[in-house]
Amino acid sequence: MNRNEDGIAAKRLTKNVLSLTLVQIANYVFPIISVPVISRIIGPGKFGLLNFAVAFVLYFVLLVAYGFDYTATRKISRDPDNEQNRSKVFSEVFYTQCLLFAAAAIIFTILLFVVPELRANKLIFVYTFLTCLATLFTQNWLFQAMQDLSKVAIFNLVSKALYTVFVLIIVRKNEDYVWQPLLIGVIQLAISIWSFTWALRKYNIKFIKVSFSRCRQVLGESRIIFFSLFFANLYTGTNTVILGFYQNAEQVGYYTAAQRLIVIAQSVLAIPLAQSFYPVAGKAFGEGREQGLRMIQKLVPLIVIFLGIASVGMFLFGPLVIQLFYGHKFAPAIPAFRLLAIVPLFYMLNNLFGIQVMVNLGMDKIYFRLTALAGVLSVTLNLLTIRQWGYMGTAINWLITETFLCILGYTVLRQKGLNPINGRYFRLSVMQEYVLQSLYPKK
Repeated sequence: MNRNEDGIAAKRLTKNVLSLTLVQIANYVFPIISVPVISRIIGPGKFGLLNFAVAFVLYFVLLVAYGFDYTATRKISRDPDNEQNRSKVFSEVFYTQCLLFAAAAIIFTILLFVVPELRANKLIFVYTFLTCLATLFTQNWLFQAMQDLSKVAIFNLVSKALYTVFVLIIVRKNEDYVWQPLLIGVIQLAISIWSFTWALRKYNIKFIKVSFSRCRQVLGESRIIFFSLFFANLYTGTNTVILGFYQNAEQVGYYTAAQRLIVIAQSVLAIPLAQSFYPVAGKAFGEGREQGLRMIQKLVPLIVIFLGIASVGMFLFGPLVIQLFYGHKFAPAIPAFRLLAIVPLFYMLNNLFGIQVMVNLGMDKIYFRLTALAGVLSVTLNLLTIRQWGYMGTAINWLITETFLCILGYTVLRQKGLNPINGRYFRLSVMQEYVLQSLYPKK
């Protein structure tokens, strides 16, 4: 890649990051409107129950998504203009996901009648499961591969706007909490079907017949990434599930109140960066290992400074944010939130080391082993501490696991002769030059 092409790619990356970040911020303006109202109406107990249902259904969402956001994106992003390959990959992914959804629906139905905690709140879990059906039609990986991420953000924006309007109209008293997951599920399903049909026309997708044996091969090709994401969920969503089984709904409410704000921070500050970097990094690594690594080295200082400052801000203003966002009933969530304020930084570094470098270099098995270790560590720590420390034990475990994964990921890359951190790029003059080049590439 010559200097001109490097500049153009950097400008495209900057445009993707900025557009997605701006719309992501708008997306989370709506929860700032709805969550403070709803949390005060339903209280910590019902709030915890709803989040417990979301965490449980997330397993089935992961099954249907099956890591295609990374593996399918990788197949297309290196040659995005190849229409025939685009239709082939899209067809294979969709037909395979149909099989996965059928399996998810069967397993979910069985558990709904077998597990007492689920059976007692059957309606809540059924409504929440609608998000799994929406996942079947959510093909965001295609927009990501085509570096058209603003479309993903726009669809999310419409979804959040509709949900906010309807939930504020419908949920008016404590008993109305059951309608919240139904509204989310129906709106997400409608938006996903809309985006699905729009993508077919936009990218000229033609469905190709896919055999059952080919679907099995597709599952095999993506299994490492799927299991990696599954184990990654063991130290995010599974924290909530374990807490829900061993503690009461109020404990879950306090933890998920803090967790939700951290996830919002990640969605605004880190996820747009991660989604925008992946196809660009994939293209850079496709042209050569050194080119891709150099790009990562340039990004690390910017991320450390940006998210580091954001983490300090969240720690200092955490008590005020919790009180304003949820009300005085959620005051016990403040120490958990302050403890987790640095998680977005570790999340983004883990994404760089694991997804951007390892996955783009085909190191899927290594990435799987790392996330598996982190997942096992998280579950073990949770089982040892949640009974005694409750939701604070869950928060401590999440921070420990993210830190462990970051250190382990960096260590493994160095052992493989890959150094994602270069002190040269931490110099202010070098960072300034890279930012200016991204905004104003030389013609």
